[in-house]
Amino acid sequence: MIPADAGSDGFQVVLSDLLAAATTFGAEAATYQALIPADGPACPDGGDAAVNQALRAAVQLIGALHLQAAGVIESDSAKLRQAHGRYANTEESLTQLCNQISSPGKIN
Repeated sequence: MIPADAGSDGFQVVLSDLLAAATTFGAEAATYQALIPADGPACPDGGDAAVNQALRAAVQLIGALHLQAAGVIESDSAKLRQAHGRYANTEESLTQLCNQISSPGKIN
C-alpha cells in the first residue's frame, strides 16, 4: 500500500501495476466472452412456435449484450495500456530533463 502522502494529492502511479491491470483486463475480457456463444445461450423450447420465436429473440439479445460487455472490458484494457504508455513516456521525459538540468552541457 502506498502512503497517502506519497504523491501531491495522495496518489502515486505505479507503472507495473497499470500494465498488470491492462493484461488482466485483456485476459478476463477473453474469458468472459468465451462464457456464452456469440448468438447467445442455448434456447429453451417453449412448446409453441410464437413462444420459441420470442425466446430466440431474447436469447440473441442476451448474446449481443454479452459481446458488448466483453468489448467494454477489452476497451478498458486498451485504455489502461495507453495510460501506462503515457505515464512511462512522461517519466522518461522528466528523467531526461532532470539529467539535462544537472548537466547543462548535455542539452541538445
